[in-house]
Parts: sequence; C-alpha cells; structure tokens
Amino acid sequence: MAVSYFIYVNDKENTDFDLEKFNRDIKERFPGVSVEVKNDESCKYDVHFEYYGAECEFELWINRDRRVFVIDYFNSKNRLYDYAKYIIWLRSYFSYGREVLLCDEGYNKTLVLSEGVETEDILEILE
Repeated sequence: MAVSYFIYVNDKENTDFDLEKFNRDIKERFPGVSVEVKNDESCKYDVHFEYYGAECEFELWINRDRRVFVIDYFNSKNRLYDYAKYIIWLRSYFSYGREVLLCDEGYNKTLVLSEGVETEDILEILE
C-alpha cells in the first residue's frame, strides 16, 4: 500500500516560496513533467505535478498557501535512496530559517528537515 509523505513548513504562512521558480526547476530537472493548476478555491491542494520518466515516477501536490508538499507516489529503480534525495531537493525550496518537517500520512514518523539533513536520516522514516 502506498503511503503519502508530507513536507511542510511549521508556520501559519509561507510568503517566501517561489512557485514560478519551482515550476521552472521541476520542468528542467524532470523534462515532460505535467503540471495541473486547479482554479477552484475549494481545493486545498491546487497544484499537481505528475511525472513518469525513465529516471523515476512521482505524483506531487502543493497546497494553496504554499506550505505543504504532498508526495502521493514515488518510484524508481533505487526507490528509497532516490526518494530520500528527492525529499532533500524539495526541502530546499523552503527557507532554512524555518522549521520544515517530513511526516507520513498518519503522523507516525516525523523528522525535522534541518539544513544538512542526510539521506540516511530520511531513509529511517521511509523504511
């Protein structure tokens, strides 16, 4: 069974997230990624990214206030290691001056993604 993971800023707002930069970067890193923006105000998660490439596959959402990434699906040949590297990459879009957390959908496993967090630290959460 797939488990969603959340990467989120532990603040009530996130005014320093640059969605345009993120869009450019994700398209450069994952050519062919599809991006869907929902203009419905009732949608809490309004930007959806989907990628099925040779390197990896993922589905990612960003919430409307730009505080949360939700990874609904991730797969690759070296899944856990690549997933951990992907999480570190996503974390880099939030200021290191803010507390950013990684947790599973049940909030059973949580990790503070501080500056310098290692792949091995994230692997403990993903395993």
